[in-house]
Amino acid sequence: MKPILGLAISSIFISSPAFAIVQSQPLSGIKILVNPGHGGQETGAASPTGYLAKDVSLSVSKLLRDELVLRGAIVVMTREDDTEVALSERQAMIDREEPTIAITIHYTAVADDGDAENSKGIRTFWYHSQAHSLAVFLHNYLVNQLRRSSMGVFWNNLALTRPSTAPSVVMELGFMTNPEEFEWIANTDE
Repeated sequence: MKPILGLAISSIFISSPAFAIVQSQPLSGIKILVNPGHGGQETGAASPTGYLAKDVSLSVSKLLRDELVLRGAIVVMTREDDTEVALSERQAMIDREEPTIAITIHYTAVADDGDAENSKGIRTFWYHSQAHSLAVFLHNYLVNQLRRSSMGVFWNNLALTRPSTAPSVVMELGFMTNPEEFEWIANTDE
C-alpha cells in the first residue's frame, strides 16, 4: 500500500532537470526527513479495534523510508521506535538536518460525535509557499494512484508545516475511525 508515496517523491525529482540522475537511483544524494506522527504516550487516534495511529504512522514511515533508500535517498527519521518526540524537537531536526523535503505521516479520527462512517480520505497540509506545490503534488498523486477519497489540500500553521528550512508537509493518510478506511489502512498489500 505505502510504496506508492516513495514513487510519488521519486517522480518529483525525476521530472526536474536539476536532478537528471541515473534511473535506478533517481533520489541519489537527496536528503528527505520522514516524521512518523505521535509516539510513546502520545497515541493519536485509535481504530475501532484499538489499533493506534502512532503504530500505523511508524509502520508506514518505515515502508516509505525503505522505498526512498532503494531509490538512493538519504532518509532521516524523527523516530524509529515507539518513543515520544516533542514537536519542538521534530522542528529542530528539520532545521538541523536541512533536508530537501520533510514529510509527516499522520492518521486522524473524527470526534466522538462525528460521522465515522462517512469521514474518510486523504488530507494534506502546508504552510510556507515553498511547500504548496509539494503538498498538492503528493496529495493528488496518492488520491489518484490509490483511488482514495480526497479531503483536500489546506494551508495551516501547524507545528510541522511551520519549519521554513525545507518544504514541510503533513499528510493525513486516512481516518482510523472509519471501519472501511481502516481496513484499507491496515492492508499492507495495497
